[in-house]
Amino acid sequence: MFEYAVNQHAIGGSVTTPILRFLQGAACAVIVMWAIKAASPILGPLLVGLLLAYAVVPFPKWIMRRFQVSKSVAVALTAVAVVAFALYLALVLDVAAMRISEKLPSYQQHLASLYQQITVFMNAHGVVTPNLSVKSLLEPERLREITRVVVPEAGGLISSGLLISLWAFLFVVTMVEDIGVKPSRFAEKLACYASDAQSYVTVTAKTAGINALINLIFLIVMGVDTPVIWSILYFFLDFIPTLGFVIALVPPTFVTLLMFGWQRALLVACGLILTNVIVDNVVTPIFMKHAVDVSFLEITLSLVAWAFLLGLAGAILAIPLTLSLKKFIQNSLREERVAMEAS
Repeated sequence: MFEYAVNQHAIGGSVTTPILRFLQGAACAVIVMWAIKAASPILGPLLVGLLLAYAVVPFPKWIMRRFQVSKSVAVALTAVAVVAFALYLALVLDVAAMRISEKLPSYQQHLASLYQQITVFMNAHGVVTPNLSVKSLLEPERLREITRVVVPEAGGLISSGLLISLWAFLFVVTMVEDIGVKPSRFAEKLACYASDAQSYVTVTAKTAGINALINLIFLIVMGVDTPVIWSILYFFLDFIPTLGFVIALVPPTFVTLLMFGWQRALLVACGLILTNVIVDNVVTPIFMKHAVDVSFLEITLSLVAWAFLLGLAGAILAIPLTLSLKKFIQNSLREERVAMEAS
């Protein structure tokens, strides 16, 4: 009787153990996601700073190899170069914003004319349209209100620029070591778990740069106002998979609509979509061939999950975080398997 009870207990344990492990894993996952969500105001800038550090860290290493200088000199030169680039970018965006402000009266007139044409067409087909003052939609105050509503997190992320830059600088200092000096254990862990993420960032920067340059030439040929700012916007939004391109497509298409009408706006939209399809299906696979392997399903799921947990920062970091998490899980399972075989 005792042996029968022991056997039944063993059988029951073998049946319930996988269920208990699943429930324990699910509970741990929920707790971790709750913690990430709660810490997102701090964790978001921290991880964006780490991503920026991975994008910048090859430059000081190249300076050290090329000119045989010390770590401090290489990091200082890198900081100067990054600040100079940021100032140049801010100057370009400021000039473009001033030009858009000067063009606002013309845009208002075109928008009113377009709305009038739509109203006449709808009324002719028996659809009553409301009488709106569309000119007020493009007033600077109204545009600022729309911006605050549409992209509230973007403003918060930009306002955290100093904190992000500080984190990036600290990570760069940690990851860069003098020639012949063994890196710290923390730096080795960062390099180990983020090698795939760094490769993805490098490939994305190359493809986004190529696509932004093609878009710049195309927008100049089409006569769209401020093509530089739209190309810069596309470059940065390309780091947000799928959704970034859709967002970047709207401003130049809308400006073209106000300037030249729906025919050229449709042509501009089709041209931008075509260049994106060509780069994604021809250029990107060439760079990705020896870099990382990530499926469209993984891109979509990671974008939804990380954007929910970290907001805009999660959308930017979706793919790098997913690649790092996959590598961490693979390494953990490998270490657990080795430990079980050793025991």
